[in-house]
Amino acid sequence: MRKQASHRGARPVRTKEMLLPLSTDKVRSLSLENHLALSTIRAGRGNLDQLCCLLRVVYLAFYMREETVTGFDLVPYRRAEAVLDVCITRVGRDEPCYLLDEELPEVERVLALHDEQLAAVSRHRYLLAWERLQRFVTDQKRSPIPVDAAK
Repeated sequence: MRKQASHRGARPVRTKEMLLPLSTDKVRSLSLENHLALSTIRAGRGNLDQLCCLLRVVYLAFYMREETVTGFDLVPYRRAEAVLDVCITRVGRDEPCYLLDEELPEVERVLALHDEQLAAVSRHRYLLAWERLQRFVTDQKRSPIPVDAAK
């Protein structure tokens, strides 16, 4: 009779469902929500809900940066975050919620990268990134992205 080892911090057993990629329907749904948020802001009809959605995309993409080859560079995450911060500042001054033409590519780049990640990531890796995002929000830190990433 073999004795089972009980290790603290041992990895949980993952089901087949957790190891598989996200469903096509889930990927489409998430991508649509994200792109609609950007379209609404692009049209000048956005609000803080759409900005929060896009910030969530930036941070989730940052946490899932190792899921695709194109995701390693930290600069796009920091630039998109900075552009969205400027937009939040505009809204705080009671200006319309919009992105300038030169700001849009920064956010679009991270959205495209995140679409790639969603298509490639397993469910458990997506949930790990989501948990990291929740911890970041709870900790109320300024940003999870290293400051030197904007260079």
